[in-house]
Amino acid sequence: MAEVTIRYCVPCRYQSKAVQDADAIRREFSTGLEGVRLVPGQHGVYDVAVDDHVIYSMEKEERFPDPADLIARIRARLE
Repeated sequence: MAEVTIRYCVPCRYQSKAVQDADAIRREFSTGLEGVRLVPGQHGVYDVAVDDHVIYSMEKEERFPDPADLIARIRARLE
């Protein structure tokens, strides 16, 4: 089973967004994941990875992810 990691910037106060995204991911993949882990970071980071493979980077995308987009990217990575 795969693990999803959300790394978020603490000083930027991105924790609530990370919690919302983690909840959406858990609801969608309730039994299909090993877990969803939140990792505090800095410097504006908001990255989402599946088994250490980054599927979303706010630095590259220049915006927060849409939960539906994250779910689609996770599903594609798991297939």
